[in-house]
Amino acid sequence: MKKGIFYAVSVGTEPMDLTLRAKQVLEQADVIVKPVRQIGVSSVAYSIAATAVNLEQTETLELVFPMQIQTDYRNRLQDGCLQPVCDYLEAGKNVAMVTLGDVSIYSTATYVRQVLAEKGYETVVIAGISSFSAGAAKAKCSLCENQESLVVLPAVTSKEEVEAALEQFDTLVLMKAGRALSWLIPLLTEKQMLSRTIMLCNIGMEGEYIGTPFVTNTSYFTTLIIKKK
Repeated sequence: MKKGIFYAVSVGTEPMDLTLRAKQVLEQADVIVKPVRQIGVSSVAYSIAATAVNLEQTETLELVFPMQIQTDYRNRLQDGCLQPVCDYLEAGKNVAMVTLGDVSIYSTATYVRQVLAEKGYETVVIAGISSFSAGAAKAKCSLCENQESLVVLPAVTSKEEVEAALEQFDTLVLMKAGRALSWLIPLLTEKQMLSRTIMLCNIGMEGEYIGTPFVTNTSYFTTLIIKKK
């Protein structure tokens, strides 16, 4: 029997972000993998996909991915939690895992695809709109122009790391920056760069915020765009 194909499908940040290619793959998939923080909790990525595509008759499978910055997902995926996915693929069923933003940018779906590819399964990646691209568009902010450089950093943990990046690049995108705001904002104020910084929070979701950074109980989905010029 021919094995099924695993698709890592980007859904962007809201239903209107979903590409035609992603829509086609989701419509034709036999099983949809829903990434969740814990069993029974709703999946934001699946909700976006299900709003844009009729998935009522499509079988679903939940995979748990705690939203913890330092989690080593590759090791966790080697412990057998992907066996249900492998079973579907062995049965010849095509499986699509939905993921927020774009698969190529800090996505758990990337780890799943890599592990399955190492096991010999055919995999396909479907590109999408990243959260910071969607947020920059809403803010009417150009991320880079002419010869300007751009760097994307996840979950910065030190002042030195940010200062080094500011020395080397024209635009910084700091993802998962919520926990660092208490020291990032004073640093940016000190360097007179706060006015050139945009905070993106919950893009495409309830409580969306685009504007000047401020210290608050921000969500996991908090990004800063820092422009030196």
